[in-house]
Formats: sequence, structure tokens, C-alpha cells
Amino acid sequence: MSVHVIAYDTANPGDTSSLMMHVARFDPGRIRRLALLVKTEGNSEVNDFSREYAMLSAQTALTAWGGDDLVKRTTFLFSTGCEGAMTPFGYLFVDEEDAAPGAPDSKRLAIGCARSRVLAGPEIGTPAHADIVAQTVKDAIRDAGVGVDDVALVIVKTPVMSHVPSTEAPAGGSKRITSAYSKAVGALGAGVALGEVDRRRVVQDAFDVDLHLHARRAMVFSGSELDCVEIMLLANRAGAGGDLRIETGQLADCIDADGLKDMLRNAGCVFDDRGRLCDPEKIVAMLIKAGIAPDGSLRGCRTTIKTSHIDMDKHVRAAIGGVAASIVGTCRNFISANTVHQAPPGGGLCACIVRAP
Repeated sequence: MSVHVIAYDTANPGDTSSLMMHVARFDPGRIRRLALLVKTEGNSEVNDFSREYAMLSAQTALTAWGGDDLVKRTTFLFSTGCEGAMTPFGYLFVDEEDAAPGAPDSKRLAIGCARSRVLAGPEIGTPAHADIVAQTVKDAIRDAGVGVDDVALVIVKTPVMSHVPSTEAPAGGSKRITSAYSKAVGALGAGVALGEVDRRRVVQDAFDVDLHLHARRAMVFSGSELDCVEIMLLANRAGAGGDLRIETGQLADCIDADGLKDMLRNAGCVFDDRGRLCDPEKIVAMLIKAGIAPDGSLRGCRTTIKTSHIDMDKHVRAAIGGVAASIVGTCRNFISANTVHQAPPGGGLCACIVRAP
């Protein structure tokens, strides 16, 4: 199997023209897994439905092209917020059946996807929710055909409310929790599956509180549009086809240019003596999760990131977006904020997919 990764622009949340132009290159019958990782330009408020509109548009277009069976093999990971130097766009991941396997002595990009059962209201925001995330990550590891040590990054989408009717969900039915809290649960669940978090420490009082407890290879998103846990896992697998590899790194904070450059160097990219990237064409995708210190400070300076009327995630996305765009020379970078339990407090993580030599 070979994984293809293609960036495509959107003119508006409902625009699928570029997506379908690229999808049309493939035979739907040979697609093992398809995944969309998309950034929409909504305002992220409770009455913003741009994400739902974008998902519905993509699902409708893919159904018309490849049928219901293809959509069942597709993972839709849509995230809102394109503040600053970030263009609304998506990454199309296509895991295509190959006639010939890759070389057994080289590792190339592989993906695994999994979806949990529907969560009931009383489960959301609890250790049971984290256990469901952990099991779904393990299912994605099996789907990718890799071991835990091969996993480079796990992308988790987790619900913030139950869609189970109140007659079926005890203790009052649907319950809404905050986006940050749901991300906290998802991150610790992923950490358990990856062997990075001790399950005994995943207790109710730890979520969004014990911030030094964290995973190292998980980017977590939340949304009210889904009723289950969805996972897309990225790994480097021996024998996989194609010419892509994934590299990950850590960020000290949301303006850590050196952290991004270190990751790119480790991926084989070259910088000149002035610190400018010499081979930006090698980079196929950039994924970044950035955070801010609990007190809102940045390198010893007070900021208004946590005291402004603008949501702090928007500040963070805009800050790291400008840093990333200045390094790689493009605004097509998938950037998200709030690294609760995904990095040390105030830190972050990053990943790039590059063409291997």
C-alpha cells in the first residue's frame, strides 16, 4: 500500500472542487482508506456551523463519486480556525492498494483509521471516555499494520456532547462539556494506548488539572458534530510503498521557530547559512499543535492571550501560523491550539510529511 498526501484549497467551507479534482486521479475500488484533515475559516463560536457545512459538502461529493462504501472507509477530521497567516485548506490522504510492495529495509508513510461506538452522555468526560479513546487508538494501530514504536502521530477527534436520545442515556441524557476538557480526556486516552501515560493516573481529577501528565505523540481535537471517537494514525512502516515519511518534533512555545527548524532538519530538509529553507518543495504537509503557559506568559513576558476578549486559541494559531509560514514559505499549514495533556504546559508538538530521498 502507498499513501498519497495532497494539499487542496477551498474557496469557502462548502467548496469541494479542488478536492474532487485530486480525488478523480484515483480508482475508488483501490482505495483502502481515505482521510480528510481540513481547516475551515469559521469563528469557532457555538453558532458557527461552517465545519458541519464543510463536512456535509465533502461527504456528499465523495458519495456521488465513490458511493457509500468509499465514505465508510473515509475519516473526516475537520477543524475550525484559520486566523493569521493560515489559508483555509485541506490535506487529502489516500491509502491506495499497490501492485508491488515497498522495500522491506526502508520505512515509508502508513496510515491507520478507526472509529469507536457511539458514546452515551454519562460516559463523556470520564475515565471510561479515555478508555474508549485508548481502545480506538489500538484499533488504528492494527489497521495501519504497525507496532506502537512505529507510530509517529495520532490524530484524535473526540465528542463534547452525547447524541444518544435522553430516553436511552441514563442520568439526564445529553451532557455538554468544554472543548478543552474533551481534548484532555482524548489526550490521556491516546497516551495510555501509546504507553506514554500510566492508566492508573487517568482519574477524573486529573483531566485539565494535572498538566504535567501528557502524551507525546497525540494531536487532539473536539467537536459537537460527532458522537464517537475518530482516529487517524500516521506511522513509518517497513515495506510500505510510496516515497513519503513523517517526522515529528516538540515545541517549547507558540513562537518556537528553532523547534520547527530542528524537526525539518531531522526530516532531511536543508537550511542555508542564513537559516533559510533551501528545499521547501520536499515538504508535503505541516501539522502543528501549539499552546500557551497556564498563566498566559510567553518567554517571561506578560501577554493578553488569556485576558483578551478574543479566544486564546485564536491568538495562538495566529502566532505560530506566522512563524511557520515564514519558515516554509506557504500559508498551507494545519495549525491548531490548546495542547492540554499533549505537551508540557505551554509547549507543543509538530509534524511534517516529506518526500524521502
